Amino acid sequence: MLTLAWCLAGTATLFAPDGARAQAAGSNPPVAMQAGTRIEFDIGAQRLGDAIAAFSRATGLDVLVDGEDAQRPAGAVRGRLTAAQALEAMLAGTGLEARHATATSVVIQAARGPAAPAWQPGTEAPEFEESGFHGGNVLYQSYAAQVQQALRASLCGASETRPGGYRLALQVRLDARGTVERFRLLSTTGQTSRDAAVLRKVRTLAVGTPPPASLPQPLVILLLPEGPDAESACADVPAAPEALP
Repeated sequence: MLTLAWCLAGTATLFAPDGARAQAAGSNPPVAMQAGTRIEFDIGAQRLGDAIAAFSRATGLDVLVDGEDAQRPAGAVRGRLTAAQALEAMLAGTGLEARHATATSVVIQAARGPAAPAWQPGTEAPEFEESGFHGGNVLYQSYAAQVQQALRASLCGASETRPGGYRLALQVRLDARGTVERFRLLSTTGQTSRDAAVLRKVRTLAVGTPPPASLPQPLVILLLPEGPDAESACADVPAAPEALP
């Protein structure tokens, strides 16, 4: 699954679960995704980035936060709480809120006011709603779809980079022609060779049309493992061997 996000500070961090609670492709969803599930939290007041890392380990959720926002102080989270309640307590007073990118991933962003629906575990986000292109900007949404389509076609074109079995957070900046100008991995795919193959694909990525002049950049792209019942992102794209550089 590809999800597009953006951050103004130019850096972002993906906090992904590790160890036994990590969700692999084809495995059962994290315990935190079960409706009404409460987890015993014991996260002290600290830097938000460190608090989110602890939250991700406890819940099995992927959490993306802007690098600058990660430096803010976060409140303590203690007691038996749902994942949503824990994040709400952690973000209280920060001016930030949690918005779902997918059923198992969360984006931390500037609060948009009480009118926006709150994040709840196990629910799917409306398409592009949590990618940062909110407020009804159809132009941004349309271009986001083009970026996703171009990246999907590129990654699906080689067996080594074919999505479905790995997670990835990638930051890209597009030039006026719609080609990648700068990029970097925000998280590893878990294999050095696959990281290198993904970067080779991104290096030559071209959307095909120029981005809107006002498009917020850089873009942060999240690629998450597919669940057992999900349709493959590459279902209609034939795999081909990775060409040697």
